[in-house]
Formats: sequence, C-alpha cells, structure tokens
Amino acid sequence: MPSVLAIRDLRRRVRNRGIGEDELVPLLHLDPMAVLRGLRAATAPVFGCPPEHWTILSLAQSLGQPLTRRLFDTPARGIAGTRPIRHLWLHSIATACAASELAQASGLCDPEEAYLHGLLHDLPEWLSLIGRYQHGEAPGISASDWVARCHLPAILVETLTDCGQNARHGADRSPIATIVHAAELLAELADFPHPDQGLEATTANLAAANKADLVAAQRLRRQVESTLRAFSLDLTMPDFETELDGSGEDDDGPLFCGPQHGTLDEIVLGILNCAQSKSYRGIVTALTAGAVRYGGYDRAFYVKWNPAIDRVFVRSKADSSARRVALSAIDPNPSEVAGIRQAHQAERPVRIDALSGEPAGLLSALSVDEALIVPLNRDFAMPALLVLDRSLSLLPIRLVQDASMATTLGLTGSLLNENLLLRWRRQRALQFAAIDDLTRLFNRRIGIQMLDQEIARSIRSGKPLTVLMCDLDHFKQLNDTFGHPKGDLALRATADVLRTTLRRADAICRYGGEEFLIVLPETNTDEATVLAARLFTAIEARGNEMGLPITISIGLTAFRPTDNLEGMLCRADHALYASKGAGRNRFSADSDET
Repeated sequence: MPSVLAIRDLRRRVRNRGIGEDELVPLLHLDPMAVLRGLRAATAPVFGCPPEHWTILSLAQSLGQPLTRRLFDTPARGIAGTRPIRHLWLHSIATACAASELAQASGLCDPEEAYLHGLLHDLPEWLSLIGRYQHGEAPGISASDWVARCHLPAILVETLTDCGQNARHGADRSPIATIVHAAELLAELADFPHPDQGLEATTANLAAANKADLVAAQRLRRQVESTLRAFSLDLTMPDFETELDGSGEDDDGPLFCGPQHGTLDEIVLGILNCAQSKSYRGIVTALTAGAVRYGGYDRAFYVKWNPAIDRVFVRSKADSSARRVALSAIDPNPSEVAGIRQAHQAERPVRIDALSGEPAGLLSALSVDEALIVPLNRDFAMPALLVLDRSLSLLPIRLVQDASMATTLGLTGSLLNENLLLRWRRQRALQFAAIDDLTRLFNRRIGIQMLDQEIARSIRSGKPLTVLMCDLDHFKQLNDTFGHPKGDLALRATADVLRTTLRRADAICRYGGEEFLIVLPETNTDEATVLAARLFTAIEARGNEMGLPITISIGLTAFRPTDNLEGMLCRADHALYASKGAGRNRFSADSDET
C-alpha cells in the first residue's frame, strides 16, 4: 500500500515546492494510502483498545511527528498507466472535502471524521488498483482480508460496507455513510468521477441535479483545486508519467529527511554508551533506539520468548511516539514460531512474513506484514528478540543488506546483557560475603572495617565517635529451654530492633554468636547513653511481645585522640562485662567524658 504521493511526478512536484514540518497534517489530508497505513499502525492490538472515532489530526497526534513523516518516505515509483489511480485519488479527495462540508452543515457527525471516511470510502478499489499496477494483477489478498489485517475501527468498516458494491440504501445507512454517499455524488457533479463510472451514470447524475447541487459542485471543484495548488499539484498541469516511466530510477528521494543509516562503528559506539547501566532498561532502550536511528526501521520491539510454551512477551518499544505497550503476552502462530526458533538456533536474523490463512499471531498484534527477528542471549532461560519493521515507510526488509546491522545489534545487546548479569552476580556475591545470613546485618569483618574507617575519619576531623558492644543475656539458657529455632528468632528480633532504632549512618554488625557491634559516627557519650537506654528497654519489650526472655547488656566507650581499633574494642568489651556484673539488662560506659 504505497503512498499516492510516491508516484514519481507527484512526488517531484511536492518536493520542488518544499514541505515544512507544520504541513504534515495538511499533506496527510491528500494521501488516502498514507492515512490507511498510519491508521493501521495506530490501531495495532499491541497498543491496546484504540478509539472508535478518528480524524487525520488525531491520527497524526497518536503517531507523533517522526512516524507521520515516515508515512511519506516511501520509495518513489514511476508506474505506467497510473491515470485510473490519479482519477480515484482526485475522486477521494473531492468526496472527503464534500463530506466535511455536509457534516458541518447537517451536524450529523464531526466534519473531520467525515473527511477521513470520505477519503477512505473507496478502499477496496484502492487496494485492487494499486495491486494491479504494482504486480500486473489484482492482489492475492481480498479487500475484506486487508480490512481485517488493518484492525480498522468498526465505524469505518461500517462506512466501507455501506458505500461498497453491496451497499445498503436510504434509511439503512449509518449517518456518516449517508453523508459520504451524498458527498460522492457531489464529487461526480464537480467533475471528479469514480474511474469505473460510465458516461451514462454521469449523464444521469447531471440530469437529476438541481441548481443548488450544481452551485455546490462548482464550489467544491474550486476548493479541491485550491487545496492541491497549495502543494504545487495544479490540476491544469499535465502529468509526466509517460515521460518518466522507463527512466530507470526507482527512488527520487524522500519528501522529508528519510531514514538514517549508520556505520557498524556508529551503531556499536551508540549502544555501548549504556555499558554501565545498572538495569536492563537502559540496555533495551539503547538497542531499540539504535535500530530505529541507525537501521532505518520504523519501530523496534524488545521481546522475551518462553520456548517451553512458545509465547512471547513484549517488554519495550521504540517508535518515537508516546504510545505504551498494552498487550504484553502474545502467542505467535506456527510459521512465526518456526522463524523465531530458526533465528535462535542459527544465531542470525530471520525475516518472518504474514501468510494468508494463518491464525493471528505476533505480526497481527503488531499490525505488520513482515518483520526482522534478531536473536539475543540464546543461552538464557528466556532468550530475547528484537522485532524490527518498516511498515510505515514501506522500505523492504532485505536480509542481504540488513543482516550486518541487525547481527551487530544482536551481538552487542547480548554482550551487554551478559555483562550486566555478571555484574549483578558479582554484587550479590560481595553482598553475601558481607552479610550475616541469619540476622541480615553486616558480619564481623565488615563491622571491624567500618570501625577502622570511622576512627581514621575522627582523627582527621576531630568529631566524636562512640562504640557500643552488645550481648544477649543468658542466651545459652534460652536455647536450652526454648530450642534453637526460638534462639534464632530472638537473634532476628534483636537485629530488627537495632535496625529500626539506629540511624542510617550508624553501622551495625553481628560480632559473634549473640554479640553485636554498633558504630555511632559523630555521636558523643551523652547522645550514645540515651540511645543505649532506648535499645535495652526496646529489646526487652520486644521479648515480652514474643513471650521470650530477651534482654541485652551493653558496653559503651568513646573515641580518644590516641585511640586505635584494638583499644576501643577492648574498652567496649570491659564496659560490657561491667554491665553483666551489675545484673545485666543495662548499659555501662568506659569513657573519659563520664
């Protein structure tokens, strides 16, 4: 379904005139096939349930400016005998203009929605003509199949039905179909007949027209001529199809910038910018954005594949629009599954195509006819895929030209994912080496390291530092009486109280079996004394809640200018045993400040 403005001489006229970004929507009003492709992309099931009522403006807003531009970046074509296509094109534009005017006058529907319906009301004829001139014969897929593939809104399908060969008449038509039917008759009076309309039908319409109809038809013709002339598409100028056919040039350049293609070095360097990303999201964003930017693809989807159940899960996308993925889990059809398996087994990109008669699957959910599957991380339990398409610009996917770029994307993405996984595993290993399994506090080694660092900081800054050495009272007796599971529960409860009572800047570690070391940076003896009192009373209260005799003795010491690690630990230990000697469930201090 190429753009009508891809016909070479029409393309040249528009390009010579020059198109600004603010003229995208007005230009879209003149291209039924671009509107259809845009509507197909906007209503893709992967983006959820679309609205029923569309206008060309709302379509452009849904796609966003970059995707709307791509609708006009289809390859230019010099097609022999395009006169019926041009006549159908003018008939569609005239019908759309008339439908908008009639809707405005009658108030039966939104004028802009009526314009879109009028522009697309001859969709079956469009598909038949374009297929015939592209391939020398009518397309193998019927118009009804195309309508189903495009996931068109039900209200638009109803208009196509009411305006088709088996159209309903009179009161049976929907209001918008009634307006489009009247607009089509007005377009014929304005000398924009349907290419299949014979002389007899035209004569009959003229005979049945009254003066008001003829005046409206003249006004419509002036409106169409003015609209086309604004884009250098003057109806009085002859077309150049005969002269340009056979020139051997298939592409006269895009109307806008066209897709960007980068070298392999640019692709790799662009993606490697996210090498230090702490999550898969950064890598996925770089991969999908790189495919769109450097590979000339319209959309790129990052998909996870579960080979056990042959289901794919859409995780992310890049298409320069603000739309969100709504349908995440998709069951590919058999041919798509075969393509996905082939890509992962061979570790190379594979093109998959929508086949007639196959059930809906991945391509149907994305509303595309072909896509490139790029495998990533084949050894993962759930490997990933990049699904790339050019459904808006209609540039073909050719494995020979696209394989190098796609393979580079896949290999670079796989390496980044594996590197991230290794970094995660290393972080977890370091964390497990530093954390006590039972209490989830730092272990003794980390606690001593942190105390050593805080001593060095206090020496440099002169700020206070206090250490608490804590020990659960009669812990062996608790284990013997209630059992070791209850003893473990008492240790975890004590750790929880320490965590919730202390500050984030304080360091807590499990120093021994039932011993805990607490490092309090920038804390003087008075502040530490208040905290120690809160700790032993809170721990006793938690024990009472649990029905266990949990109490704790605490030894407190403060940093001295001549102190070292061993000296502080020794004094804190002496203070701890002073608390135990004084009856336990209390704290004692060994400090020059007391």
